[in-house]
Amino acid sequence: MYKRVDKKVKPMSGTFPQGARVDRHFPHNPLQNLIPLTPHPPEFIPNERLTHERMVDLGINSKGFLLPEEVKLFQHIMNLNQETLAFEETDRGTLKESYFSPYIIPTVPHVPWEYKNIPIPPGIRQKVIELLKSKINAGVYEPS
Repeated sequence: MYKRVDKKVKPMSGTFPQGARVDRHFPHNPLQNLIPLTPHPPEFIPNERLTHERMVDLGINSKGFLLPEEVKLFQHIMNLNQETLAFEETDRGTLKESYFSPYIIPTVPHVPWEYKNIPIPPGIRQKVIELLKSKINAGVYEPS
């Protein structure tokens, strides 16, 4: 595919800054706190977070290759770990800093080729503002 000269990305040679490196830590053994599974999982009971509609949306056994007991086991595991699932933006979180250091994207000092912001059409301005506020509240974006 042809790319115009002004769209061409030119790689920069250099070393990756040490301060931008992501450090991984395991403060404790994650397998130590696993809940033991039962060989006979209970029937799925919908609750506030993991509703029947959400379970259907996950598409468990949509191809029909799981046995009924395997579907029950999968639903049981999902129910045990339902706090890790994010169905809405407000449910999202970030990785704990006790496990991962904050992610820093290194940049190269440069002169921006365009200074003005992208205009937002007046018809969707309020929706864009609400979206940005919800992303900031959910921790996806940080105010600058």
